[in-house]
Amino acid sequence: MNKLATSAFLLTTLLVAPSCVLVVGAGIGAGAMYVLGEDSIELYVDASLDDVYEATQEELGDGGEVTVDDIGVKEAFVAATVDEIEIEVFLTGVTDNTTRIVVKARKWRETAPDLDIAQATADRIAYRVQ
Repeated sequence: MNKLATSAFLLTTLLVAPSCVLVVGAGIGAGAMYVLGEDSIELYVDASLDDVYEATQEELGDGGEVTVDDIGVKEAFVAATVDEIEIEVFLTGVTDNTTRIVVKARKWRETAPDLDIAQATADRIAYRVQ
């Protein structure tokens, strides 16, 4: 029942969101859902903010250098440079066991986003918390 309530909340949020997004589909496991934005990949996972934050640190730290690392009560931010690509991960605790992940990736700060790398990064973070 909890997953049904979470799914209903997420779908309602998507319908009333002010920006145009495209729901890509179910992700890599139960409770994962992707949303493709203009310059980011958004993913909701059934895991606590602390667990997702730890997985994000590990994922970005394994592949590169973490340059910013900050966590609060309901939000966290991790930025890293991996193979000359700047990756930013924004985390928001939606509920105690649901976390919103937004990943942005760019080769250089002024260039167009690389959604393939953003999605691959989101996949690997989600895999670490499953």
